[in-house]
Amino acid sequence: MKFYKYRYFFLAFMAVSISSCKDENLDDIHHFGNKIYVTSAQVVDDLLIRSDISDYSREIICRLPKPAEKDVQVKFEADPSMAASYNLIYNDDATALDSHYYNIPEKTSTIKAGDISGNNIVVNFMNTNELDNSRRYVLPVTIVNATDIGIIDSKRTTYFVFKGAALINVVANIKGCYFPINWKSDVSNLSTITVEALIRSSDWTAGRGNALSSVFGIEGQFLIRIGDADRPRDQLQIVAPGGNFPGPNVIPGLPVNEWIHIAIVYDNTTKERIYYKDGVAVYKDAGTSGTVSLDNNCFIGKSYDNSRWLPGDIAEVRIWTVQRSAEQIAQSPYSINPKSEGLLAYWKFNEGAGNVVKDYTEHGNDITAEGGDPVWVTVEIPSMNK
Repeated sequence: MKFYKYRYFFLAFMAVSISSCKDENLDDIHHFGNKIYVTSAQVVDDLLIRSDISDYSREIICRLPKPAEKDVQVKFEADPSMAASYNLIYNDDATALDSHYYNIPEKTSTIKAGDISGNNIVVNFMNTNELDNSRRYVLPVTIVNATDIGIIDSKRTTYFVFKGAALINVVANIKGCYFPINWKSDVSNLSTITVEALIRSSDWTAGRGNALSSVFGIEGQFLIRIGDADRPRDQLQIVAPGGNFPGPNVIPGLPVNEWIHIAIVYDNTTKERIYYKDGVAVYKDAGTSGTVSLDNNCFIGKSYDNSRWLPGDIAEVRIWTVQRSAEQIAQSPYSINPKSEGLLAYWKFNEGAGNVVKDYTEHGNDITAEGGDPVWVTVEIPSMNK
């Protein structure tokens, strides 16, 4: 019984030590005197357990408030025993990461006399695709000693946290930019087309005078857009052979700050025109009139002119030459096999950097942003765990 009491008091003491850093302002670090501290984020939680990624590297940076009077050796070590105190402070249930999954090639940072920082400590992670993606893991790496100088206890440790990757971890905010599509596929005279996309906006109405937000297509021929002069700016509308659909105020508007999966079916073989929202058909008619061609002036995020951009985030844009069923659409809003039959183009918008978006099919319809660069946004869709 005494053992458990002592253990509880030890964890409580560690919790107080760790938590004190939460309210500490680094601008006032000089109040501690010339003591060593870690400037890196205390919790690094951008490490994802993914089947396609096995290796990561991260760095720890330490420094002094003022130049060292003589050389300082700062020694770091991984300390899995600190996982318990991490869980107590951050209300987590992470498992200490086993040494099979990491190494620290150089554990000493040397701050030369007259300097305030030394070499960064590199932590390499490997075999992480073998981890259980339903669990969370933590690796505490801490300063164990520094020669002839003090250490700020609340700033001596970095916690590296691994968590299971969601199906979507990065999306593109394309506010103000657009993507011309220079097709390498034959997109003329399509009798059947299905278009899918995930979209999210914080405000469908603000940011510009134009009433239209463009998702995909060609002005005046086949275009998925939101808003118009005859309807609220949050109401979806499709320009297509047979006339625009749905009509004004026939369907509810789109919410804000919420991911919405939209799917549009145009099938001239069955005469069906269908609008699905989150896998549910909210509008259907038999109004098709001929085939659809996407050859010229086809865009994502633009129609007519540069003022009709999409005010928000986009992901998982797919163009099909077959009619997707309600069941198929509902079952796969977040990911699809790029080799699926009838899939003409598949832009995940998950690059995380740059202005080129890859077509994940074998057709090679990669697209490049114009009018500006996308802003890459970290997300977790759907939320997998803590």
